[in-house]
Amino acid sequence: MDLTNFTLMDGVELSIFAMLVVFIILVILQFIVYAFKFLPRELKEQAPDVRPPHHRHQTEKENDGDEEDEMVAMLTASALAKEEIKGNVRIKSIKRIG
Repeated sequence: MDLTNFTLMDGVELSIFAMLVVFIILVILQFIVYAFKFLPRELKEQAPDVRPPHHRHQTEKENDGDEEDEMVAMLTASALAKEEIKGNVRIKSIKRIG
């Protein structure tokens, strides 16, 4: 392919070749991602549970909601405190009222 005599058909050939290369790479990546399904995973059931015991009897679903609520409370408190204090804000504890 000569750049001084580059025709429309040469451009079409180059475009088709480039699209085929990209398509082949995408197919290879698809097979690699599919192969991840067959790799061995570490089983979480075999790991010992080292969490401290709960004081209240809650299900895991309720506990996840409480953790999310605590995070929202921390972020809200730090945002409100940052408006009044010009330095860094550190939350030391969270206590539910009500």
